Amino acid sequence: MNEARPLVGIDLGSSSVSVVVGEMEEERLVVRGCGVARHDGARKGVIANLEEVAEAVHVAAEEAEAMASVPVEVAHVGIGGTPIQGVPSTASVPVTGRDHTVTEDDLQRALAACAQVSIPNDFRVLDIIPCGFALDGQPGMDHPVGMPGTRLDATAYVLYANRTHAETVAQSINHAAVAVKQLVFEPLAAAEAVLTNDEKELGCLLLDIGYATTEWVLFTEGSVASSGAVPIGGRHFTADLAAMLKTTTAAAERTKRRVGAALDREGLDSAAVEVPALGGDGNQVHAAVFAAEILHERARDLFIGVHKVLVGQGLDRVPRAGVVLTGGASRLEGLEDVAETIFGHRVRPGCPRALAGLVEPVSGPEWAVACGLIRLQHSRRNQVLTSSGNRGSILGWLRNALGDFFEMGGGYDRV
Repeated sequence: MNEARPLVGIDLGSSSVSVVVGEMEEERLVVRGCGVARHDGARKGVIANLEEVAEAVHVAAEEAEAMASVPVEVAHVGIGGTPIQGVPSTASVPVTGRDHTVTEDDLQRALAACAQVSIPNDFRVLDIIPCGFALDGQPGMDHPVGMPGTRLDATAYVLYANRTHAETVAQSINHAAVAVKQLVFEPLAAAEAVLTNDEKELGCLLLDIGYATTEWVLFTEGSVASSGAVPIGGRHFTADLAAMLKTTTAAAERTKRRVGAALDREGLDSAAVEVPALGGDGNQVHAAVFAAEILHERARDLFIGVHKVLVGQGLDRVPRAGVVLTGGASRLEGLEDVAETIFGHRVRPGCPRALAGLVEPVSGPEWAVACGLIRLQHSRRNQVLTSSGNRGSILGWLRNALGDFFEMGGGYDRV
C-alpha cells in the first residue's frame, strides 16, 4: 500500500459492516469517506453465512470508495466475540548488543518469548501488546534500546483467537476483494478512537457494546491489564422486550429506543407503550416502567458479568479515570447510570474524538472501532518508519520468528 494513501478501517460487526477511509494530520483523524451496510450473516457473534457478510463488506467498501475517491484494497479489520481471549505474559532474554547494550533485536526477542504462552490447540496468537520492559531488575522502561545491562525482561499482553473464527473473518473480507493487513481486537481499536492518554495512564475501562456481544479492555498506567468478552449485546435487550411484552422484534426495538433503561426518568411512571400483539391480534398497552425494568435488568446482567471478572482478578478498583461505553448498543438511554451503580466509577459515553473532514457521519459511538483502526494503523506505521534498522513491524518480526504459532497476528498481510 502506498504510504501517501489514506488508511482503511473495517468494523465487521454482528449485524453491520462499517468502513472508514481516512488519514492522520497531527492528532486529528481526517475522514475522507465512509460506508455502512447491514447483514444477517452472523449468529451469536460469529459468522454463519460468509457470502452474505462478504457482500455487506463489498457494499460498505464501495460506498466509502465513492466518497473518498480512492480504492479500498487493504484494511485493518476489527475482530471481536467470545472466541478472543487474552493473558498477561512476562519473559527474559540476555542482552546481546555490543558492550552489553540493548538492541531492537533484544526487544523483539523478548516479546517473541512473551508470545510463548500456553493456549488451546485450536487458538492462535492474535496480537502482542507491549506493556513495558525491565533491565537487570529495574522496571518502568518503555524503550530501553542503547541502555547497558545483561538481562532484559519484557511484559506484554497476549491476545489469542479461535483459529476458525479468525480465518472466517479474514475470508469474508478477502471475498469482497479487500486484503486484510491485520486483525485487531475491537475494543483496542475503539480505545484508540475515544480514550485520551491521561485516561489510559490513570486507569480506564472501555466497553464496546455491539449487537451480539460486548468486548472490553482495561488500561492501567498506559498499558492493557485485562480484556474479555461477554455474550450480551443490543439484540438481547430487544429480545427480552419482545418476549416479555409478547410483541414483534421490530416493535420491541422501537420501544427500547423510546423507553431506555433508566428507572428514574421523569414521567416514566405515568407513561405507557402500545405494541402489536404476536400473531397480528390487535395492539396491547403496557406500562412504560415495566419495559424500562426489563431493560434495566438486562443492563445489570451485562455490567455485573464484566465486574465479576475484574473482581476475580483484583482489578475492580483500577478504573480511576472511569468507565467508557462505546459501540452502537451503547446509545441506549440510561446505560451510563446503571453502569455507575455496578462499577462504582464515573461512566461516560465514548465517541470518536479529534475528527476532521467528514465528521458528522462518523461521530457516533458505533463508528469508534472503524475510526480507531485508522489511528492504530498510523501509530504502528510510524513505529515501523522510526524503528532501528527499519526491519519492519514487531508483529511482522514475530510472525517470522514464531511461524504458525503467530498465524493470526499477521498471517493475512498481503502487501
